[in-house]
Amino acid sequence: MGGAATLQDTALTLGGLLFIGGFVISVFKIRDWFDQKMKAEAEAACREAREALASANAAHEKVALLQAALTAYRETQAERLVSREVLREVEDRLTGAIDRLGDRFDGLLREVIKQRKE
Repeated sequence: MGGAATLQDTALTLGGLLFIGGFVISVFKIRDWFDQKMKAEAEAACREAREALASANAAHEKVALLQAALTAYRETQAERLVSREVLREVEDRLTGAIDRLGDRFDGLLREVIKQRKE
């Protein structure tokens, strides 16, 4: 009785070894599945990020073009607009010219009236 231990005497039986082996294999398979799933999700996220970056770059280019066009338009409009001071000068010249025409017309009427009286 003090001799060799039998298989039944050991704490770990063949069924227990198979169970533990199956459990370890299952854990590794599940881990591999999660790794593949995470890798696929990461690749999809990277693909979406690249597409978003490309869209953002295209939008930035469009914004830059629109800003340049708007700047050119504003410069053109600023060149076409007349300042208030220039408008006042033109108005004063026109008013003076109209007054002089009125004076000439009044002088002409006086001359016509004067000649009719004679």
